[in-house]
Amino acid sequence: MIYGLGAAIFWGLADLFAAFSGRRVGVAATVLLSQVAAAVAISVVVLASGHDLDRVAEVAGWLIPVAAVTAVAYVSLYRALELGPIALVSPLLASYAVIPVLLAVIFLDESLGSIEITGAAVTIVGAVVTSADVRSLRTGTRVRSAALPWALASTVLFGTAAYALAWSAKRVGWLTSLWLVRTSTALLFVVAAVVVIAVVRPALRGRLSTRAVALCALLGLADLAGTISYSRGSEVGLVSIVTAVSATYPLIPVFGGIALLDERPAINHYIGVAMVIAGLLLLGA
Repeated sequence: MIYGLGAAIFWGLADLFAAFSGRRVGVAATVLLSQVAAAVAISVVVLASGHDLDRVAEVAGWLIPVAAVTAVAYVSLYRALELGPIALVSPLLASYAVIPVLLAVIFLDESLGSIEITGAAVTIVGAVVTSADVRSLRTGTRVRSAALPWALASTVLFGTAAYALAWSAKRVGWLTSLWLVRTSTALLFVVAAVVVIAVVRPALRGRLSTRAVALCALLGLADLAGTISYSRGSEVGLVSIVTAVSATYPLIPVFGGIALLDERPAINHYIGVAMVIAGLLLLGA
């Protein structure tokens, strides 16, 4: 459970950094720079630790396609945020945890007791309730139907990629698995950026100042730290439990916005937090 909380904390911070960075330099530059920073960081960890990557071939056939899935998941997420409100996208994305939990029970033969099943369900639902913005929905904000397919796609793709990473971590270890996925994903984004720049020659939104680049790098490191915690937890513990706890990450950007942007919490925020706390207590019982 501790590893799941670590993943939630760092993924939540990554979402906050992504919001600030996206407004400053745009989505394209944010995702490219953050992914490259994460790939460089995990490569440094491998080199500094002297970790042996000799077993990477055992999972490369699975994880390289997963890197492509992860890249498309990021694109789908940001496209959904562009077309529709966070009130729609964030709750859907928080429900990603349902997919790895179900797959872990089916394919990894993880057995959960009734209390653990209840705790996982309450935690995930609580995260969804907390990340929703019922006020914007009540005041008549219309959700563009065009955002729904992108939001659903990102949820399914992130859930699938999370399970694949957890499965690989159990088989060859978290560091080998994470290094392959992160470097492959970053390479895909770099190739895509080179092609787009060569063919389309788009104008950069905002200036890539030192501070902006540092913010993107911080985002990449926070995202990587969360994924390290998730991968390590999946290696040594139950994927279903780690995933359910990690789904609480939307609480950080939600209440970060309340603290930093003087937003007022809605009643569903309190209800969602209470559900998350109850779910975590059940999981830790």
